[in-house]
Amino acid sequence: MNLEKRNKIDNRILAGDGLRTYDKVKKTGKLCSAGFWARSQPNMNYIATTGHCYDSASPFYLYSLNSTTEIGEMPVYFLEPIDFGLINIDIKKFQPIPSVRNTDSERYKELFIEDVILASNNGAHLCFSGIRSHVKCGYVAALNGFTSNGEYFRDNIFIVNLRNIAGDSGGPIFNYKNFTHVSLNGIVQGGLDDFDDNINGITVVTTISSILNEIEDLEVVTTS
Repeated sequence: MNLEKRNKIDNRILAGDGLRTYDKVKKTGKLCSAGFWARSQPNMNYIATTGHCYDSASPFYLYSLNSTTEIGEMPVYFLEPIDFGLINIDIKKFQPIPSVRNTDSERYKELFIEDVILASNNGAHLCFSGIRSHVKCGYVAALNGFTSNGEYFRDNIFIVNLRNIAGDSGGPIFNYKNFTHVSLNGIVQGGLDDFDDNINGITVVTTISSILNEIEDLEVVTTS
């Protein structure tokens, strides 16, 4: 077996992959999903996800059914006015990919992130990719919303009629341009489920525009 080739495959990180923390003392951790590959000057590389995934007691690990590999720390995170964080990544050890993981598809396992756009109207068809749910799709129910839990206030969000599962937070929200290329709209902040029928729910989305407005000089890496 070619060990160099195997390690290169294991260390690829796509949007929708799993990110996990683990507190060795408490033996607990958090599971979230990768949102996208981001860069800032001078040539700093990050994996973006939600800020509530931050864990002061643990670095982040690339999580899958086959391996758990340490990535790095989250030096930048916000809990308001947006829910967002950046994980440091060493591209000498890991290969971030500007693509969305599409695990359940037989033909299109990776969806190339071609550009970044805003969700512009109610009823728009959008999808997300997460470590727990894989790729699911729904429709925009509301634009220009906000959330508040009594502790944190977050605005510049929109709502999609789509059920997500704990662990999907941070995953990319996108729309299809064709079978293989997508546009990035934001990341999953969280949501509410209707457990009576196990299908319906709402997903709260942190918009890509609010992320780029909050963090100066941050760039989403795309294929174009």
